[in-house]
Amino acid sequence: MMRSLNEISGMVMKAARGAGIPLGHCEDMALAAGYLAATDPVRLDCIEAALTGPHTPVAAVWTDHTLQIAAARAAMAGPVAVDALRSGYDNVVLKDLDAPRLVLALFAGQGICVSHHFAGADLTISRDDGPTPPAPMAAAVTVSGHLWTYLGDLAARTYVRATDASRLAGAGAGLTDND
Repeated sequence: MMRSLNEISGMVMKAARGAGIPLGHCEDMALAAGYLAATDPVRLDCIEAALTGPHTPVAAVWTDHTLQIAAARAAMAGPVAVDALRSGYDNVVLKDLDAPRLVLALFAGQGICVSHHFAGADLTISRDDGPTPPAPMAAAVTVSGHLWTYLGDLAARTYVRATDASRLAGAGAGLTDND
């Protein structure tokens, strides 16, 4: 099914929140998903791997110039990797990374030029002084029905139950619609 980049980003934002990912990291995943959708839509299914838990704080080892994260999960380690390179670290090593293309899309989506290489399931990212990655241009891309359903199911975890009590507390249109 065809979806706009805004629809994809918005749905990933809600799905990430439903998966229990911290809000700031949800925003980063939405940005990365939009960039990935515009530049490499065939790989969008990696979002499912990134949103599948657990989403625990990263186990980071900091040295003078390198950050190393074991059992790296894109949703949690990706934003930490971005912050590390922005704060002056030269290299980030993400061990056993679940969705490397999503992490690379996160860097590009934030306009950060990096070089990278893979060693098995490990991704090493280094600062690069090259040109800023171009902003993606795509009107709409095809998203698999399976992925869209998966994202919708996660997003539904954030919905408030439709009850009289929830409406009295401000959810929905309320008990009387007097617009």
